[in-house]
Amino acid sequence: MTNTQHRGRLLIRGFLTVLALTGCTPQGGPQVAPAGNQAPLQEVPCEATGTAARPPALQVIASGPYTVEKVVDGDTIRISCNGTNTRVRLVGINAPENVKEDAPVECGGPEASTYLHSLLDGQQVFLSADPAQRVRDKYDRLLAYLWTPDGTLVNKSIVEQGHAEATGYGKSFAYSEDFTAAADQARKSKAGRWNC
Repeated sequence: MTNTQHRGRLLIRGFLTVLALTGCTPQGGPQVAPAGNQAPLQEVPCEATGTAARPPALQVIASGPYTVEKVVDGDTIRISCNGTNTRVRLVGINAPENVKEDAPVECGGPEASTYLHSLLDGQQVFLSADPAQRVRDKYDRLLAYLWTPDGTLVNKSIVEQGHAEATGYGKSFAYSEDFTAAADQARKSKAGRWNC
């Protein structure tokens, strides 16, 4: 990337940040925030590495696209962030364990991982941080919502399929109402991990 391209991207990001702070989008409409959220979502602090087009229906602040380097398990992936292979933990969810050291494989863990592979292997994603959560967790993973180029909110999709529970680990999060309703429906229908 040339210096001119880099400066252009920085100017665009600055412009989008000003728009977000004033409650506007580039189209002039209001910034659409998830139900119950007091502030718009935020970009993650990484330079985009992908080439996919932004989903037209994506009405939140999101950075990217980023190429998915690896799916780690049912709620963690790796992307390239500023030249470093970086772990991203999907915010608002918790999938059963299947690769954690010194921990048994939990019922539904392999299936959650397989489902995330089916969505993200070889794909590009757009990321948003939640202002009610930290940008990084205690393990230095980015905490983010992920969207695919077709507009799928990956975090919610995993919950809808029953492969994860909805949780903010004691903190509020932007999509808590949507994710909790999706988890309740998955639990009632005994989907995914709820069939264990």
